[in-house]
This record gives sequence, structure tokens and C-alpha cells, in this order.
Amino acid sequence: MKALYKKSKKAYNMSLEKGEDLLPGDDEVIVKVEAAGICGTDLKMYQGKYYKYNLPIILGHEFSGYITSIGKDVKKLSKGAKVTAQPEVSNCGQCNMCIIGKTNICRQKNRLGFEQNGAFADYVKLNQHQIHVLPDEVDILSGALIEPLAVVIHAFRKIKISPSDVIHVIGSGAIGLIAMLVGKANGAFVSISGLSRDQEKLSLASKLGADLVVEADNEGSSDVIMQHTQGNGADIVLECTGTAAGVNAGLELCKASGQYVQVGTWSESLNVDFMKIAYKEIQVMGSYSHTKIDWLDSIKLIQNKKIDVSPLIQDIYSLTDWRKAFQKAETGEKVKVVLKP
Repeated sequence: MKALYKKSKKAYNMSLEKGEDLLPGDDEVIVKVEAAGICGTDLKMYQGKYYKYNLPIILGHEFSGYITSIGKDVKKLSKGAKVTAQPEVSNCGQCNMCIIGKTNICRQKNRLGFEQNGAFADYVKLNQHQIHVLPDEVDILSGALIEPLAVVIHAFRKIKISPSDVIHVIGSGAIGLIAMLVGKANGAFVSISGLSRDQEKLSLASKLGADLVVEADNEGSSDVIMQHTQGNGADIVLECTGTAAGVNAGLELCKASGQYVQVGTWSESLNVDFMKIAYKEIQVMGSYSHTKIDWLDSIKLIQNKKIDVSPLIQDIYSLTDWRKAFQKAETGEKVKVVLKP
């Protein structure tokens, strides 16, 4: 099979190679990958800006496909099933976080595309417990975006929303736009900010229902949001960039006693004005990755047509054109670039 390997943590050091044929273990399945999204973390690994992964490694953890073979102890799955899968292969099961169900922050977890080979390949090997069968209402491309949707659903579990709330989303990438969609599905007024260079993505946000779209790097952008909220600020802020500018803007725009969720991540320290938290008594929460319930709810949201993630897929490349795909993702022009082996 063909697979996209990273064998060095140097920037741009990836290659498409012939990988070994995969055979399932007793409790494993082999999935023919049909669609695999390039995540922001994949891009950082490609650029040599993220280092927490094993070598050599096949990248890719947002994907969907069809089961082609199953191990002898796999009972509830069958060949030909349309599926996606959680990236978490295993966790320790013994730490305090695992015991209370927060396996997403277990320090000893193993994940596809980080500690074990991922989905930028013709086939991927998975444990049966990772698998989620996709219902007929969820098409194969949308299935590849269940993972980022689950990230956002996990973040929304941290907050309390009422229909009268104003939610401000910082960041117009895939996570930011999905956060906007989930906010609208909850009946809130949702504003979203990106940069002036993100015109195509901000235009898409408007088409998908954003109530207010703001170019954060334009003078007076914060005033627009403050004016809409009578000078109070947003009830809820979801920061989806992981940048110092985004975090500081989010704390500035969050109302007194408001809710702030840090969804975006970065591998470097940020210079943040934490006194805004104290002075305004902002409720600050961190959100990282997802758990099984987030996946189940994400699938139901798409199945029941509460959320449509398909417009976020704006470019599809064959696996053999992986270099063009990553170069396109690197421009930041498109919300989601997908590889199709």
C-alpha cells in the first residue's frame, strides 16, 4: 500500500512510500481510507513546528472509509461497513484522569498519527473499540470531519448556553467555523472573527449563518462587537487560534462574569494579560480533544441534519498529490483540505 511517512522532525521532511500490507490482529480491523483531512496539527508537523510524535510515523487522524477485513474476535463490525474512528488507540486506564473518564488527557495515551501509524495511507489498522459506524445520513466526506466536530462538541460541554447569549468565536479555520455552526444550532447569536486575508473563509461563515463577521486585524474591529452587546462584551468566547493575539482579544471581548473557552492550542508559551480574568471575574476553561460521547453526539448532529460540515471541505487531492495538498493547506486559503487515497 501507499503511505505518507514522516521520518524526521525537520520541516517538510515527508515522503510517499510503499508501506507493508496490513493484517488485523484478533480484535482489530483494516479500513480502506476514502477521505482524510489535513488537520492544523498535521500541518505543524509538516512544517517542523510540532514535535510530540514518534518516528517513523504515518500522519493523519481525521478520516473515514470502509472496513475491508476483521480479526477473529471482532463481533459487532462487518466487512463493507462505512466507518470513522477515534484517534485514541489506547490509554493507561489507571491514572486519575482515566478513572474519571477523561481519557482525552491521559498522559500515556497512544493516538493515530502521533504514536501509531495514521490514515494518510491506502489502509489503516484500528482496534475495534475505536470504530464508529456511520449511518446512511452521514456521507463519506462528512465522516472525515467527525473528529474536528467532536473537538468542538467537547468544548461546548464546558459552557452553559441560553438562546439570548452572544457567542464570539475567534478563528475562521475548521474548528472556528464548526464552533460557529454549533453555536447557531444552540440558538445563540454568533459572531466570528478572522484576519483580513481570510476573506474566502469569512465569506463562507456568513453563508453558513454567522450573524456577524469581523476582520480582527482591522482598526475598530473590537468596537463592532462591543457596540452590538451595548458595551458589555460577549457572553461566551471560544478561542480557536491558540495565538497570543487571539487569547488577549478573547479576554478583552468577554463580558464581566462571562465564559471563555480555550480551544486552540499551540506548542509555544504565550504572553497573555491574565489580569483581565481577575478584574472581570471571567470563567476560563480549557478544552482538549474529545471523548467517546463527543463522537456519538457529533454523528447524531450530522445524521439529524442539525449540523452540515460538508461545505467546509473545499479542496480534495489524491494521496499521490499530497505535496500540493499540504502546500494548499499551508496557504490558509481553504477551510479543510482532504486527501483521497
